[in-house]
Amino acid sequence: MRKFTATLLAAALACAPLAANAQASSYPNRPIKLIVAFPAGGDIDPVARALGEHFQSAWGQPNVVDFKPGAGAILGTDFVAKSPPDGYTLLLCSIGAMTINPGLYPKLPYNVEKDLEPISLIATTPMVLVVNRTVPATKFSEFLAYARANPGKLTFASAGTGNVTHLTGELFASETGVKMVHVPYKGSAPALNDLLGGHVNLYFNPLPSARGYLKASADKVTPLAVTTLKRSSHLPDVPTLDELGVKGFDVKSWYGLCAPGGTPKDIVQKLNAEVGRALAGTSFPERLRSLGTDPSPTTVEQFTHMIRTEAAQWAKIIREQGIKVD
Repeated sequence: MRKFTATLLAAALACAPLAANAQASSYPNRPIKLIVAFPAGGDIDPVARALGEHFQSAWGQPNVVDFKPGAGAILGTDFVAKSPPDGYTLLLCSIGAMTINPGLYPKLPYNVEKDLEPISLIATTPMVLVVNRTVPATKFSEFLAYARANPGKLTFASAGTGNVTHLTGELFASETGVKMVHVPYKGSAPALNDLLGGHVNLYFNPLPSARGYLKASADKVTPLAVTTLKRSSHLPDVPTLDELGVKGFDVKSWYGLCAPGGTPKDIVQKLNAEVGRALAGTSFPERLRSLGTDPSPTTVEQFTHMIRTEAAQWAKIIREQGIKVD
């Protein structure tokens, strides 16, 4: 009996890789659902729709973009984390849910490293240091000198406590030694209104939402720097903080694709390869660039490493500054 049981176990183990390969080779054979953890109409909405259209064209399977906003992207992210790990429910993941929230919330309903499987980075965009003309500075060197000479006088807006617009400001203050007062808002719209109205002095704004008003309100605000190591092709004349002396400063907002933890590796690799093909094409990259983002394909391993590195960086800032959410 023991010999018979051992034989059955060995046979099952031998068949497991074959079953996984068969599952991956037939994937996908039904509709794929793309979960967006933000309201419809936001920056990530057209990214999800464009990627879904590519999947449908490549595989002939319908796709559904499903919006599940709430609690700083926690609700939609948790929905995917608890979905069957079969590759048919995917998350358009982003910086907040994947790298900020784990250090910000003491009890998340999901564990990023265990419950979510990184597939690929899709697009990145820098933050732009935008200063209202009420600040007597038109160059970064002037701004930095003024900020250091007037500790606690400058106010910087954010789209909410713990938002990337907040943490970028805190990281900047830590790296440069300036003291600024944080003014949190409930979303980016009121923050922008008060920036343009001169009620707050500066804002680290993701480039997609900054582009329009930087042209339309050039008499009210000045872009002093971008936060990535390389200049943005969308603002080629605006230098990087690294160029300006804040060495190594590298913050970007980003969108990626993730699956529930435990999704078969072959399916994850198949999805990664298809995202790569989409980003190597013409229509999808053009769509991303039109939004103010840059196509940024990665391997699974590169994306996983990026998430872990950024999570450690933000956790350190949150801990050092004692940042808490209500």
